[in-house]
Amino acid sequence: MKLYIKINLKKIHNYLKEEVSGYSLAIFRVLFGCILFFQSIYWVFTGFIQENIIDPTFLFPFIEGLGPLSNNFMIYGLNSILLISSFSILINRFYRTGLIVYLCSFTYLWLLCQGYFNNHYYLFSLICFLLIFSKSLFSNTEKVRIPRLHLFILQALIIIVYIIAGINKINPYWLLDLQPMTHILGEIGVNEKSFLIPFFTYIGLLFDLLIGPLLLLKRTRLFAIIVAILFHLINFFTFILANGEIGFFPFVMITTLILFIDSNKLESYKLKPNARLLYRQPYVKKMSILLLFFLIIQIILPFRHVFFKGYVDYNGIGQRFSWRLKNMYKEPKTPGLIEFTVLTLNNDTVSSFNLYNIENANIILTDRQRTNLIYYPNIIPVFAKKIENHFQGLINNYDFDFIIKGRCEIEFMGRKSEFLFDPNIDLTKASNSTYKTNTWLNTLKQKPWNFN
Repeated sequence: MKLYIKINLKKIHNYLKEEVSGYSLAIFRVLFGCILFFQSIYWVFTGFIQENIIDPTFLFPFIEGLGPLSNNFMIYGLNSILLISSFSILINRFYRTGLIVYLCSFTYLWLLCQGYFNNHYYLFSLICFLLIFSKSLFSNTEKVRIPRLHLFILQALIIIVYIIAGINKINPYWLLDLQPMTHILGEIGVNEKSFLIPFFTYIGLLFDLLIGPLLLLKRTRLFAIIVAILFHLINFFTFILANGEIGFFPFVMITTLILFIDSNKLESYKLKPNARLLYRQPYVKKMSILLLFFLIIQIILPFRHVFFKGYVDYNGIGQRFSWRLKNMYKEPKTPGLIEFTVLTLNNDTVSSFNLYNIENANIILTDRQRTNLIYYPNIIPVFAKKIENHFQGLINNYDFDFIIKGRCEIEFMGRKSEFLFDPNIDLTKASNSTYKTNTWLNTLKQKPWNFN
């Protein structure tokens, strides 16, 4: 047994060490950089940083104490850094420096607020991180050789994203309730009785589970590439029509398909057999161990929710960084999403408002912040403390404690409405942990397997 394991580990080592063309990786880096560059331009013209960082009264950072720098730096400085670094990624000049700068600035940006976080932001950061380790030089006349490790690690990451997204869909809501697809397609006018709903529900599941293996097999690779392109384009236009948030994610996933095309063959179509060798990247064993450990983390992290009580899509604990892509929806029963009441310690009402008339309390939240308060309930206690501090500021910073209660009744996956939490608890005293069960949240009464 030990000998068998030793032999197989040696085979894996030799496979990762094998020298291959860096052509497909270089093309991917250029295309990926192009998408990041256009995303940066889009953010400049739409005022993304202004809207999501400067305008809101409160931010909900992933790391306590992390905050934006000056307004001028965030609007002009950070936008410029993202533009310049993404541009350098798509050209052959200082692309590795560009990757490091973009990784740091972009990750800093999405860490500033949980209120606008998307899983694909996390994926973009991971890809930038992995590209730093590879010498993905691009040349139309000269050869570049890299260890297969650098192609494998990116291929593996993309397959992990697909397969885990598929595994997350294997639940009664998706399989039997046909949710959230019924809701998503309903937003664009598809009747809930239409055959399109079960069709896209099960196609989505099968696609996520099978596209990775199909891309790896030579016989099915071309078919898989065509299907993947069509799938992501349909997703993009569907969510655009449904006013959903999907950003540039489909186009990044389309560009990753180049990684699965035989790099040596791709190079041979462009370069002459006697082309000069431009660069040969050495295989570093310690780097391979580091990158394989990185992959193990990406496999384990999405399943951390099994250590928490309650249903992950309902309580939001363990939902981020786990490739639960468009996996659920929550819909408020009340128009205001959450109604807040600010009370003195003597139970005298100071203010009452909901998330849609919150401006009455001189508080501004973005639409995405409002929505994410119920999608990720661990933000609610943080918000309550910020409301408390806000009202303390209104009474000349007098250190006075408030009781803040909330009323939030939601319909989860199209089921009957339930209270997300007890309307009588003081939210300022509730836990906001993302690493353990938040006991102040109500347990989902209508279990995934209960269809009464």
